[in-house]
Amino acid sequence: MLKRIGRYEVQARVGEGATADVYRAYDPGIDRVLAIKVLKVHLCQDRQYATRFLREAKAAGALSHPNIATIYDVGEEGGAPYIAMELLDGETLDRAMARCGRLAVDETIAIGLQLADALRYAHALGVVHRDIKPANVMLSKDGRSLKILDFGIARVTQSDPADGELVQTQIGQVVGTPRYMSPEQALGREIDGRSDLFSVGVVLYELLTGKKAFNGASAMTLALQITQQDPEPIGELAPQTPRGLQFVVEKLICKRPERRFADGAQLVEALRREEGVYAAVAREGHRQRRNLPLPARLTLLMASVTLFVLIVSTGAVLKRQDEALRQMAVTSGSAIATFVASNAALSAAENAALPAGQRDWLPAQAFITSAAADPNIQEITVVDSDGVVRAASRLDRIGRTYRPQAAEPMVRRSAGLTVTAVQAAGETDGFRFVRPIIYAGHDFGQVDVRVSQGPVQSAMARSRILLAGLGLVTLGVVAAASYALARLLADPLRRLKRAINDAAAGDFEFRISHDRNDEFGELFNAFNQLNSEIQERLEVAGMERRDRPLIVAGQPVLSLAAQAPAIDLEQTQLQQIDLDLTVIGGVPSL
Repeated sequence: MLKRIGRYEVQARVGEGATADVYRAYDPGIDRVLAIKVLKVHLCQDRQYATRFLREAKAAGALSHPNIATIYDVGEEGGAPYIAMELLDGETLDRAMARCGRLAVDETIAIGLQLADALRYAHALGVVHRDIKPANVMLSKDGRSLKILDFGIARVTQSDPADGELVQTQIGQVVGTPRYMSPEQALGREIDGRSDLFSVGVVLYELLTGKKAFNGASAMTLALQITQQDPEPIGELAPQTPRGLQFVVEKLICKRPERRFADGAQLVEALRREEGVYAAVAREGHRQRRNLPLPARLTLLMASVTLFVLIVSTGAVLKRQDEALRQMAVTSGSAIATFVASNAALSAAENAALPAGQRDWLPAQAFITSAAADPNIQEITVVDSDGVVRAASRLDRIGRTYRPQAAEPMVRRSAGLTVTAVQAAGETDGFRFVRPIIYAGHDFGQVDVRVSQGPVQSAMARSRILLAGLGLVTLGVVAAASYALARLLADPLRRLKRAINDAAAGDFEFRISHDRNDEFGELFNAFNQLNSEIQERLEVAGMERRDRPLIVAGQPVLSLAAQAPAIDLEQTQLQQIDLDLTVIGGVPSL
């Protein structure tokens, strides 16, 4: 094994490919571990090939992108060209696919975005990779980021005129890995960045379906499949793949370059759009709802929105009403307590001036008994200045010492009036009003009046029942109206769907008959116009095909009216091409 390559100290051999050996090495000049790729001995004997290897490696060394493996140095040692490049830690995409099978849609889109952005950058600098494949894509340990390897076989699209002889040596030579090469590569034609995009499409197809896009066993079979056959539709192999992403991949693997994306920037834009759509669909839970018909979905949606609005608005109304009724109850109770205190004031004042044996509380008791007959008043107590109960609605308390209810929650305290909430079974059962007995500016005791909250609770219960009934009626009306509207929308949509299916089956003579003047009428008119345009263009194209000769080797040999054998001619042409399928520089770096 080599001990030294240039200034680099070789530590171990870590890989071998068809064109180069890869070593782990140490650069003492900057104290860095890197990878060294050395061209194989038998290829070094071809000086044109070795020169091209160095020239294209230098071109790749000008690339600086987070998704492209960095080339640090290019040189020659003992007649053997080498490349010093970044040593990556991770696994190649082909190994990840062998371990995990097909990848999830979001993971595939993330890989496609990074590949597209790296190629956008490289193509803008005139560098084409020419060998995009899973083995040349290194995934990081976290599986989120990647780097493209082996730009060593890339060529500069705008070659120096002085290299004309060198470029001529590439004519007829197929460079790249057969399974992932583009049709123009398989035919040995001039290529540009769109060839790399075709390879990206083949990689994405494999990531989504878990199967090879082209699975021929020989190089000739692969070349024929790539140039003449379309892979099995993604929708049949991976139905969970979004339609938009299927379209992107199918556009990438079009046989004709002009039908693909023009460059990596367009592919980045398309994949970002699909990424956003896929994320939005996942958030909305569309996959769970799409089996419901439109009338049911629209009805559920409108009923849910209406129910939410009713709950919020009804809750707010009931809360405000409860506050208003409680305020009315407190105001009414305060007035009753003030009235009782005013009527008891004269008796309290007179009795306070008399000896204990001459005091007379019968008039006060008679008033209390009369006032307590009100069903809203639960209890009335009159207390003298000594804290003794002198009159009460409950006769068993007369003559006892008055004990305030300190544990009751405070509701209001103002101008000598104290209002507390009387609790029963954890809920407010009534209000207690305690007011001092004032006569001629002196305090002669206090009154304790307990008022029931029954009327307030009854009013609240009736309000709840009425609002609930109103809400149910409103919800039913909205649901019925939504269902009817959805049915009106579903009918023209079904007509349009049937018409589109007929067109997809090749029936472009079908037209939608209608007399609508709304948006659906405009949509039907647009569909009819589209079918008419397609039918006319097909008729024109058919006439041109009948009159157009088939050109082979620059000579017209067959009219297109008898073009059925065209595939055999193309196969014959392919067999005459020098399919040198050697993977030049296609060695995975580590």
